[in-house]
Amino acid sequence: MGKKMKNAPIYFALAQVRFNPLAALDTYIPPIQESFRKAGYPDFQKIQMAHLELGAAVPKTAVVTRYLFGNARKTSAFVLDQSWLTFQTTDYDTFAPFRSALLSGLQTVHKEAVLSYSERIGIRVLDAVLPRSEESVSKYLQPCVLGLSSSFPDRQLAHSLSETKTVSGHSTLVSRSIVISQKEGGLAFPEDLQPLQLQLPERFSHQISGQYAVIDTDSWSEERDDFELNRIEKALDSLHTDIGRSFEQMVTPYALSVWD
Repeated sequence: MGKKMKNAPIYFALAQVRFNPLAALDTYIPPIQESFRKAGYPDFQKIQMAHLELGAAVPKTAVVTRYLFGNARKTSAFVLDQSWLTFQTTDYDTFAPFRSALLSGLQTVHKEAVLSYSERIGIRVLDAVLPRSEESVSKYLQPCVLGLSSSFPDRQLAHSLSETKTVSGHSTLVSRSIVISQKEGGLAFPEDLQPLQLQLPERFSHQISGQYAVIDTDSWSEERDDFELNRIEKALDSLHTDIGRSFEQMVTPYALSVWD
């Protein structure tokens, strides 16, 4: 995942930084929105979502306000709320411009709100494993992440999930592989990433029938420290390295030759 692939399987990627709460976020939005517009993200939306608070003795519903700043092609967007900024894209090229986009967005927010600290930095990547005609998913994924997807030939597979979670210091890496079988439908997204407001590239937006797989890799670090873009950049580089190592362990040499 360090170099650009001609047929890269990434169809969705996001990076997020959580920082100190901004109770007065609404007051900063006008200049932030103007900066994002000038930077190529003119699509502005104020999104209000119901959120169930479970901490109190009696659970109650609260309304959470988030702001979306998207590009005109609806392939990339920033989502901002009181405690975090997320950059998400369906037009992933290589890591360098992806990282730069997030850092530029953070700089835009920091310029207006003057952030004090960051406490969680994360990257999540979804890869689509779409076998060619007459091929099987097993040609693309290592046996250790296929689960029992081919162990019951007398039964119809719905899905098979493999998940491995590892921890090192303040960082966590979750490596998932989901083998899916469907008669026809669109490319699957994990439920916690719905609803998605971006458009998929044409090669990922067609109807899929039969068996395919999704590689879902999530890496994050949790440590409160002063808000410094240089430190955040180094953390992102480390997380990206972990995601690349995980990806290479999950796929076969044949898969890499097809995507390269």
